[in-house]
Amino acid sequence: MASPSLSLPLVSLRVVLLFLRVLTVVFLVITVIILSTNSVTIVSQGSSSEFHFKDVYAYRYMFSAAIIGLLYAVIQLFFAISELATRIKSPLNYQMDFYGDKIISYLVATGSAAGFGVSKDLKDTFLALVVLDSTDPVEKLFRRGHASASMLLFAFFCLALLSVFSSLSIAKHQFS
Repeated sequence: MASPSLSLPLVSLRVVLLFLRVLTVVFLVITVIILSTNSVTIVSQGSSSEFHFKDVYAYRYMFSAAIIGLLYAVIQLFFAISELATRIKSPLNYQMDFYGDKIISYLVATGSAAGFGVSKDLKDTFLALVVLDSTDPVEKLFRRGHASASMLLFAFFCLALLSVFSSLSIAKHQFS
């Protein structure tokens, strides 16, 4: 009778971990969508210029961090689903969870920080140096930058929680 009660918390923990992985994928997909559609036409003294997210290096880095994080998260989501279905976890998966979650969470965190920093600093500088017919396109460009950096930050929070759980999991696996 003790077996079912012991396996219930383990199954619910696996469901929580799966939920965190799904949330990570959702946040990263939203980040990629917002960034890839972030382009505006800015009119200044009669001439217009088209700006895309790829014109700003920090946004490129943020996009790259989101894509790499998304690839990792999808692979981990596959492993989490198979682990939940089979209730078997390979010893290699413990290592991949432990190191991968930490590395990718730091990558995503730095991408988010770069996005917040450049959105604030570049917006202020741009508005101070360029005479614009309207500030709405600039506001739109950097609002989307803030939104995508926020989604990346939420993905980092999910990955950080997963990193804590993977640390506990690998410690438990090594000493049992």
